Amino acid sequence: MTVRSLESVSSFERGLGSACTALRFGNGNLLAGSQEGALACWSVDSGDELWRVEVDGPISDLALGDNRVYVTASSDLYVFDTGSGKILWSRALEGASDYVRVHQGVVWASSSVYEIEISDYTESTVWMFDSSGSLQQRWTFPERTWHLSLHDDGGVLLGLGRPRCGYLRIRGGEEAEHHGLKSGSPVTVGVCGSDGRFLIGHSDGSVSVLSESGEEPGEARSTQIRAICSSEQDWFSGHHSGEVVSSRGWVSSARGAVQSLAPGPGTSDGIGIWSSRWDGVGSGVVVLDVADGSTAMELEHSRRIRHIRSTGDIVALGDSEGRIYLIEKGVLSRRMGAERGSDDDERRDRLMARLRQLREG
Repeated sequence: MTVRSLESVSSFERGLGSACTALRFGNGNLLAGSQEGALACWSVDSGDELWRVEVDGPISDLALGDNRVYVTASSDLYVFDTGSGKILWSRALEGASDYVRVHQGVVWASSSVYEIEISDYTESTVWMFDSSGSLQQRWTFPERTWHLSLHDDGGVLLGLGRPRCGYLRIRGGEEAEHHGLKSGSPVTVGVCGSDGRFLIGHSDGSVSVLSESGEEPGEARSTQIRAICSSEQDWFSGHHSGEVVSSRGWVSSARGAVQSLAPGPGTSDGIGIWSSRWDGVGSGVVVLDVADGSTAMELEHSRRIRHIRSTGDIVALGDSEGRIYLIEKGVLSRRMGAERGSDDDERRDRLMARLRQLREG
């Protein structure tokens, strides 16, 4: 199998100036945030930069709703107009900001306090604001929040670290409810699946699946889960060992700890699971076939790819240098389907890089 460069299959490449820390698609646009606090918005169709703002970094999370962009960065929550990037309001949070979610005019944000003396988190807070930035309620508890998802009842679900682990259910006007999980291991990641189930990854390598019928614990692996995603009824977990484990029963292994996972375009008509990896020296992307975990495509890259996001037939990747790559299924299929020699590939990659430099200059 020919290993191609990430640049050679990208429709466009853009820059943030420092490491990418957050990516989101919404309203036909791609938004990205950086370690130093840059927030940029590009049109997916044209690749044009629509606006860019600077806040105190790092940016930790992004959410979109009601023609607004909600951003947690450093110790603050910011709200911007989606079309112009104009700031609408901001609020200070206690400690370092973590996650932000929005639903029907209610804004949920989380923050945490890290004590250097003990090298651990000592407290977290969940904040509930209305659409104008007025604080409605707040909840404080001793665990770090490692996942925050919206619940269909209007509340949120939070995956917790030590000491209690498990998860919290929070609704406006009520006390937080703690629930244990069959895996007593700390939560490391989580996602709300497309079918409404909550997928919780643990440090012991297991996956807890939460649905209306209860909890479905998954088999524990040898190393912690670093990333998790879903596609229809299936889930996929990426591990520190380099394994990607599927609820279908297959396991794929490659060198380097998994950094991010997302369903995206495959090289044929099917969906592929995009997995970025980092072994401390080099990085790369492996696209796996959903059905059996076989490798459909490999892409090499010189920088650590921290984040992968997808929407339909488009996938975006952000690296540790702040470069953002957008890949479209149609373009990917044409370029992967063309038969070229290695010399032709190298010349084409250099030409494309030069053209990108000229356009961005």
